[in-house]
Amino acid sequence: MAGRLEVYVDRLEKAGGKTDDVRDRLNTVLSTLKSSIAGRGTPWGVPGDTIGDQFANGENGYLASRDGLAESTTAIAGTFGKFSEGQLKGAKDLRAMDDGNADQYR
Repeated sequence: MAGRLEVYVDRLEKAGGKTDDVRDRLNTVLSTLKSSIAGRGTPWGVPGDTIGDQFANGENGYLASRDGLAESTTAIAGTFGKFSEGQLKGAKDLRAMDDGNADQYR
């Protein structure tokens, strides 16, 4: 037999909004970081810059790490967006179900 389920819909909605804020903040931080990095240019790459080339390029170089961080952050932000959608939809569905149940007694 299943246990009792108790949900505070207003709290679930509030949590959904806060989770959405996390997504927005991650996107803002990433956008700010990308702009800041792009504004500085690339201090390596002049002909004969072997050390700069080793730093920037390659599978574990700066450029690959930078791109990986951006992709990961974008994916994490997307996950928080999906969590938020689920929380808000769950709250909406629970409220509709509760209202429908209450209407049976009116």
